[in-house]
Amino acid sequence: MQETGLVRYDAMCHAIAEAHRVDEVKDLRDKALALERYAAQAMNTEAERKACEIRLRAERRAGALLKEQAESGERATRDNCPGPGRGLQKVSRDTTPLPPTLADIGISRDQSSKWQKLAAVPEDEFEDALRDPDKKPSTASIIRKINGQTNAMHPSALWLWGRIRDFERDRIDDLDPQSMVGEFTETMAADARRIIPSMLDYLAQLGAYLDE
Repeated sequence: MQETGLVRYDAMCHAIAEAHRVDEVKDLRDKALALERYAAQAMNTEAERKACEIRLRAERRAGALLKEQAESGERATRDNCPGPGRGLQKVSRDTTPLPPTLADIGISRDQSSKWQKLAAVPEDEFEDALRDPDKKPSTASIIRKINGQTNAMHPSALWLWGRIRDFERDRIDDLDPQSMVGEFTETMAADARRIIPSMLDYLAQLGAYLDE
């Protein structure tokens, strides 16, 4: 990695370690995610790996802060933020602002859960996972490894990954969609009309989970 890239990496890691607000850490995490995606598109493996490490450090720090906030009452939880049927009169008469919710912070429940699990990973084991030379680390893989979940990967996950790689390898996005549809038989076109809407919905969900 070039010296300027290393300086930026060290600066972001320091900013994450010193941050005391979840929104600050999330902002750093989102910036790292954008850099990770850009590096992946540019096929810059080293830069992608460094951006990934920054993102994971930010998620781990966010998880620690989320846990601290819940325990101190600085963040709304089921215990400290009454819902329907639980202390409504008290809430309605109290002018004290309620603590922010996950939605207010811009974090999903799934992200909060995963990031807090990541924060619970012992530091030495977390650092070892980041330095794994055999594969790029991820939030889910680190959690699975620490929890001793060593089951073989589901074959469908490998199949899906393969099809995604095929799309890039075969440069499918260079093909003109109109020309391709022109080659379809009526049966092929009917299948495409039936399947594509659910395919697009699934891909959107897949992209959203990859962002986490």
